[in-house]
Amino acid sequence: MGDQIFISISPDRTDFFRWNGDNLVQALREKAGEGSRIGGIYLGRVTKVEPSLNAAFVEIGLDKPGLLPLKRQGVRLSEGDALIVQVRRDAHDEKGVRLTASIKTTVEVKAQGKQPPALLVAPPTLWQRGLEALEVVDSITCDRRVDVPIIEAWCARVRPAFAGKIAFVTERDWIPSRADIKDAIAEGLDEVVPLPGGGELLIEPVRTLTAIDVNSAGANQEKGIERTALSVNIAAAREVPRQLALRNLGGTIVIDFIDLENRNKREQVLEALREAAGIDPAIEWVGNMSRLGLVEISRRRNGPTLAEMWRGELS
Repeated sequence: MGDQIFISISPDRTDFFRWNGDNLVQALREKAGEGSRIGGIYLGRVTKVEPSLNAAFVEIGLDKPGLLPLKRQGVRLSEGDALIVQVRRDAHDEKGVRLTASIKTTVEVKAQGKQPPALLVAPPTLWQRGLEALEVVDSITCDRRVDVPIIEAWCARVRPAFAGKIAFVTERDWIPSRADIKDAIAEGLDEVVPLPGGGELLIEPVRTLTAIDVNSAGANQEKGIERTALSVNIAAAREVPRQLALRNLGGTIVIDFIDLENRNKREQVLEALREAAGIDPAIEWVGNMSRLGLVEISRRRNGPTLAEMWRGELS
């Protein structure tokens, strides 16, 4: 079974859920006024050019100026210059948004007569970002009838393959149900993830990276330690990308698999991980496995984490 999408829109928030088979892959919530800025286009003003960073700071009307890397931008800037920029990455920790001056859409006409900072093109909504990241879906379910033609029209322009797959189903009739969604989210907030056949993942996000430890706790070792380690590692490799997507963990992820002495077996685990990574469009790179079983993944930061979106929201 492919992806099933469920969208719930109300005046105070938007929810976007993505199921793949029996597993919840994404559970995104965006409250009114707290949405992502990614994709938004602004008329900004340069507040500072920093040669040591080869970047400029650009005021676009947010709490902090955005950072515009100048490498490959093909522009020479000075303080006070006005220019059109687009947000590539949301603010994170103490850092402001990341900007680009390479914009595919022609928006100069929208900037005429305006003074920076000014919003020229609003960023995509939560459901637009969610759908645009996907190439194939089986169905899109909305809990309000009024949203169906809006999403249908957007899909016809941006994702034609999704058109005709959108339907209204009241939330109380959703399958999986809201209760199923809450249970899956609650599991995604737990740092320990049990694996099929035994074994578990320990997921520990810290400030600079996310560490994932694979261990064989509870796994049946009757077939031998090495074969048990291989089976647990493969189960972990298949589960990690879903957990990253569900928890919306970005940046650098380091997985510590159970040690395998046989190189061919290490390659089997890595192949399973790379194949499973197809479920998550935000995964940008999967590295090789070291002799000690370490694998590094780079995942694009994509807004708040599952914990930031849902902690305290499940009661």
